[in-house]
Amino acid sequence: MKQGIALLEQFDHADADWMLATAAEHSISQGDNLIEKEQPLDTLYVIVQGVFGVFADGDGERLAMLGPGDLAGEMSFLEGTMPTESVRALENSIALAIPHAALRDRAGENPGFAARLYETFARLLAGRLRAANRRLEAVSEQPIAAGGDQPDVWQRLNTPLQAFKQQMLEANRAAAESGDVPASMSSEIVEGFLQFCPLLHQVLSEEVVNDRLRDEMGLRVQQELLPYILLAETAERFYSKPRGYAGDFWTIELIYRNRPEGTGALGRLIDRCFLETTAARAVRNRRDLLAEEIGKAVETREGPTARITSLACGPARELFDIYSTQLERPDDLHANLIDIDLQALAYVSDQARTAGLERQMSLISENLIRLALGKTTTPIRDQDFIYSIGLIDYFGDELVVRLLDLIHSMLRPGGRVMLGNIHPANPTRGLMEHVLDWQLVHRTEEEMNRLFERSAFGRPCTAIRFENEGINLFAECMR
Repeated sequence: MKQGIALLEQFDHADADWMLATAAEHSISQGDNLIEKEQPLDTLYVIVQGVFGVFADGDGERLAMLGPGDLAGEMSFLEGTMPTESVRALENSIALAIPHAALRDRAGENPGFAARLYETFARLLAGRLRAANRRLEAVSEQPIAAGGDQPDVWQRLNTPLQAFKQQMLEANRAAAESGDVPASMSSEIVEGFLQFCPLLHQVLSEEVVNDRLRDEMGLRVQQELLPYILLAETAERFYSKPRGYAGDFWTIELIYRNRPEGTGALGRLIDRCFLETTAARAVRNRRDLLAEEIGKAVETREGPTARITSLACGPARELFDIYSTQLERPDDLHANLIDIDLQALAYVSDQARTAGLERQMSLISENLIRLALGKTTTPIRDQDFIYSIGLIDYFGDELVVRLLDLIHSMLRPGGRVMLGNIHPANPTRGLMEHVLDWQLVHRTEEEMNRLFERSAFGRPCTAIRFENEGINLFAECMR
């Protein structure tokens, strides 16, 4: 998903406005095809909501997944040929359809647009080629010669990897004898894994001399760890991304619950390793931090009821925490919860019904990319507090600025926004990017300040906070 959204940001505001004005919106039901294999196609699609699978055969293996911001049908535009795969909705979804003829006309009239359009296609195809090469290498019978001309650097990774695999063999024998892995052995394995994560990040980010070797080493580490990842419930979900991206609402809920699960004793042990990583602990920490900030909004509200909005709300656990522990009256707070994922909203709705909070929570199905780009509008105004976590980590700078403009229009004078973003100090970054294929935009405090300065807020952040692990920052600004 991140790659697709980043691709759209090659276009400027005028390009985006033209595409939105030209495109027709299509709703596709789960199981229906957006694109039919070997059928004429005269449309480029931009996915704005939902998840699609790419299939070479009707009931065959899924070749790829497409999510919000991704393109479909670009090869037919470039080559003038019929599609070689079908693109099927894996859930109820929405896509914008732009006629090939309209794209060609605008490209002919506007050389700048043409350059940006074809650069977008080049980046898209280059990314897909790299991904295909990685898949081919992963299934090749020939081992990857990781290290290349830096064998000593690879050995720094390979030594702890082989030690980890030996520990897992011993843990498996112990579990076969006693039914579970002894606590002392489990703790030693988890500690070793947690020490390996920053080493992996350091080696890949600082010591590897070029991108080819970095990809090669990262893929080799993935090959070594993947058999274990697939045994673990949460870690396997990070890797497989059944909702199209790693940080979906249920993944976040599993991290919050922090109950290692998996296939057998080894699966539970591996899950514990991943649930104890710095990134997972940061996710749990941010829940308390946000509850604290929501509490401030309740205390400083202007009217009888604090009005807040959560963008890409996920499981919204921080809100349920506030309602259950910090409010004298539930009516002291009304929350708008916006999410593109209907399953996330259904989950929150069930939780709200159980807690008796249906009146206090408004659940809104909306695509924040469309809102930020002006394709749709929202009546939400005069909010005391608007926040989002785990959203702009997937957005490039241009889209974040547009989102900030939207948020500014939704706040009351004196209202606050708080956006969470992962920091480059994240020691789990190498594991996330190279082993789990979990790509995020990491930003510094200075970069967050520049985004706010470029937006309708027109100034740097009024405050920046970090959760206790120090890798998830929260940038605040007041209207």
